[in-house]
Amino acid sequence: MKLRLILFLALIACCANAFSKDPTITICYYERMPFFGQIETDDEGILLTITSEILRTAGISYRFAKMPVARIFETVGEDTYACLPGVFRTPDREAVYRFSSLPIYQDTPPHYVIRRADQSDYADVHTIKDLLTSEKVLGLAERYSYGQWVDKNVKEYRPKSVTVNFGDDQRSFYRMLFAGRFDYFFSSAEEANYLINSSPENVRAFSMKELTDAPEGNIRWIIFNKNIPPELLARINEAIGIVKRTERYQELVRKLKE
Repeated sequence: MKLRLILFLALIACCANAFSKDPTITICYYERMPFFGQIETDDEGILLTITSEILRTAGISYRFAKMPVARIFETVGEDTYACLPGVFRTPDREAVYRFSSLPIYQDTPPHYVIRRADQSDYADVHTIKDLLTSEKVLGLAERYSYGQWVDKNVKEYRPKSVTVNFGDDQRSFYRMLFAGRFDYFFSSAEEANYLINSSPENVRAFSMKELTDAPEGNIRWIIFNKNIPPELLARINEAIGIVKRTERYQELVRKLKE
């Protein structure tokens, strides 16, 4: 009887010891609604909500770390247990980071935002070629990917453009547009709808436009450090598939795309 008790206690100790060695994943983020917001509030942002749900499903502890966007990619490259959700997949990033095996979200097709007062200037713009070969000036964010389709077309047509650093505040990009630094910029419908409808002034000032040849929206993944333990990443990848099949996930996506 004593031997059984000793073996049982030893088993509990081993399990507790193994659990205590399970690392904590750092979810790096910056505020960019409706994707990244205030943690543990109604305005948390869909990507933070989904990622925390994935890690809970995988049985992995996590913490949030808000930091400037410029620091996030460096942090994930240096910290074995850091991650960044919602990243577009590019060859350059694949060379540096480990991507989740499944995406966590897909945007609506790419759109562009203009000053509402200029709408008549875009009456003959239907395709991305029409837009990029016009005389209008494109606003580009420094060190930012708009997804393969937009990036490829910008490189091909080489439109008039201004590259700016708007820091971590997407609203400053809208202020630059309103001030005339450039004439339009690319955006997901989710983000444009959120920011334009955030105030009556924005509704009067800006308009979101569609492109008839736009493909399906950009696919967003979670990136990790190259050295994340394979068994840990496997648990996370399995949890992504589980979470995406839940009604809660489907409801989050439906609500954002309404």
